Amino acid sequence: MSNLKASILINPYYATNNIDTQQAGWYQIQPSSSNIALRVSNTNIGLSGEIRLNTTATPPIFQGNNGSGWVSFNSTVGPVGPPGRDFTNSVNFNNLTSNSDVGESVTLGNIFATTYANVSANISNVNIRSLQGSSYTVNSNLSIDSISLTQNSNVITINSSPVPYTWNFTDSYNIVNNLKSGDYGSIRYSWGETSKWIVQSGKNVYKGQAVSITKDIDSSNIVIAPLTYTTLTGLNIFTTPFNMLGIATETITGGGTCIVCTKGITTVKCSQSTQVTTDFTITNDVSNVGIPGLVGKDGFIFNNTQSQISVSYINAGYFLEAGSGVSSNGNYALFYVNPKVQLL
Repeated sequence: MSNLKASILINPYYATNNIDTQQAGWYQIQPSSSNIALRVSNTNIGLSGEIRLNTTATPPIFQGNNGSGWVSFNSTVGPVGPPGRDFTNSVNFNNLTSNSDVGESVTLGNIFATTYANVSANISNVNIRSLQGSSYTVNSNLSIDSISLTQNSNVITINSSPVPYTWNFTDSYNIVNNLKSGDYGSIRYSWGETSKWIVQSGKNVYKGQAVSITKDIDSSNIVIAPLTYTTLTGLNIFTTPFNMLGIATETITGGGTCIVCTKGITTVKCSQSTQVTTDFTITNDVSNVGIPGLVGKDGFIFNNTQSQISVSYINAGYFLEAGSGVSSNGNYALFYVNPKVQLL
């Protein structure tokens, strides 16, 4: 028997004649390279574990011998299996019906009440929560819709309806310092009825000041302006505009927009004595909650102690805090706005 010697063949691309003899064996990828590759050819020895490239097939295929025969390495299309289950006949989607239970408060609601499909069942039911409108009870016996729904073939629209709002003045919400605002920034604190207006061109309104409705000279639009006057003597309110819309909650220049508290709780700025006509007696102290606050010449509010008043005037509402200096010049006081013109 001759001795077989292991050898590494040269890559045909680096051979002198570039002839590839298709010989099986280990090949050096390129001269002086430690990388080698194993090449197999077509054989039929039949050894268990033998690998070959069967070139008799078109195209050639790699095969391995498992001891019983040759097994192809290449992927082949297997026989057609039985049809799988039809998804449309396996899963049933259900829109859940109306439910009178109040339910629990959540940050994010889940549309799917069923979180998975049970494919082992003949029919898997997937429950989907339905959208439902809501109602609001007024005076314990009147129910009105607060949210209603409309839908077409593509879209569900949620419609909100205006509902009465009940301000909560219990617990810490009835503390004066929590309800009023000071002389910094915009007041914007108001509880009750408010509306937004454009300030008349060339005019400025100040937070805590009474404002009236008028016509803008430049645009002829309905706007607001500070409620000011020079005298009340001989004033005929049927020929001279003398109305009060409410209290400005912010300081705004002409052309800007201002939120006005027309009825309810907000903060007013108190007027100085020089801005009050001699028809009144001004005081810096408010003796009790509920004392009326009148509109001064500059549109700010003052506290009058004169019992007999001989002119028409505007009662802006009443003070919601009492004590020394509450109605002093420039002070901000908590106030209930309820404008009324008091005729002589």
